[in-house]
Amino acid sequence: MERTPTRCGYCGRQTVTRGGRCPACGHEKHPPKVLEPPPPPSVWREMSSQIAAAAVTVLLIVTAILIGSQVLLFLAILVLCALAVIFVVANGVN
Repeated sequence: MERTPTRCGYCGRQTVTRGGRCPACGHEKHPPKVLEPPPPPSVWREMSSQIAAAAVTVLLIVTAILIGSQVLLFLAILVLCALAVIFVVANGVN
């Protein structure tokens, strides 16, 4: 069985490691690192942007009620409905 050549981190040549060293330059070669998949994100991290957007929208609704602006209230309600649709689609609620 033939050994697979790997790249030397010092000289950059593709060589077969002999005794843990590169035969071309003599520097130590380390085995390639095995990449592990990252841990899944927490529920808070997934939901934080949606919660922040909903909080800003509710603040906009309260401001519209206090000011008495029907246009601002209408826009805030539309944004809140859009956020609800995005939440349902993103989380696959049946």
